[in-house]
Amino acid sequence: MKPAAPGDLIAAWAAAEPAITLCVLIGSQSRAGDPATGPDAGSDWDFQLATAAPGRFADGAWLAALGLPPLAYALRPGRLGSALKATAVTARGELDVVVLPAEPLRGLARLVGAGGLPSDPAARQALTDLAAVLAGGYQILKGEAEFGAFYAQVASAVPPARLDDAAVRALAEGWVCDYVALRRRLARGEILAARRALHHQLAEGNARLLHELRLRRGWPSFPDVRRLERLDAAAAARLALPDTGDAAGLHVAAQVAARTCRGLVAELIGAAWRWPDLTSLGLGGE
Repeated sequence: MKPAAPGDLIAAWAAAEPAITLCVLIGSQSRAGDPATGPDAGSDWDFQLATAAPGRFADGAWLAALGLPPLAYALRPGRLGSALKATAVTARGELDVVVLPAEPLRGLARLVGAGGLPSDPAARQALTDLAAVLAGGYQILKGEAEFGAFYAQVASAVPPARLDDAAVRALAEGWVCDYVALRRRLARGEILAARRALHHQLAEGNARLLHELRLRRGWPSFPDVRRLERLDAAAAARLALPDTGDAAGLHVAAQVAARTCRGLVAELIGAAWRWPDLTSLGLGGE
């Protein structure tokens, strides 16, 4: 007999656990049946759990009690305000569990249900982040009566974080600054620092620009360029970089990334921004 999937074990535990007031399945597992964005054999399980006892998630003992002793377990800050995210690797699959304190979530739900929005910037950001998560699909497995209307309202009425034209220009200006810094590091022979800048700053900036472009065109897109190769191979190729194993490869990759940045910004805001002339810095040819 095939053992139960980790997600099924957690869903059953949450349903019976009095301290869990809300259990929401999110991520690819909530899109089962969609060949483009649904789960595959290597997909993890993503949940949101609202609880009156968040301290129980400080370590992996709760998973061990379910027959899922973690091989690795980390509790780290999540995207949703005061929430934490427990990430675990088990012998039967991987898990991401966003742990939401129940009472603050109830207060937020009451405020939104009454037609208001929180004045606190952190709470507003939490709503924006929640909307971004829900845009990828969700299934409420427990707590529908209390939180269903709130989740539906956030999913339909709160826009996920987007880049307006001013934000695109600001991102492009910062991108150029990071690009020049990368080229200077390469000239000094700082290969490791240049490689880090390429992938942590330039590639990330291009990914954000492409995500915004796809959203503006009404095309499916997920943060962190998830599923992009499956959704649109040509779009994924725009973010691909050549080999960066040495200084020459990094130089070529940086120029490829620069061309991608220029093209994406032009498609987003046209002539409202132009790549600056860097020849006076000895950095022509971008």
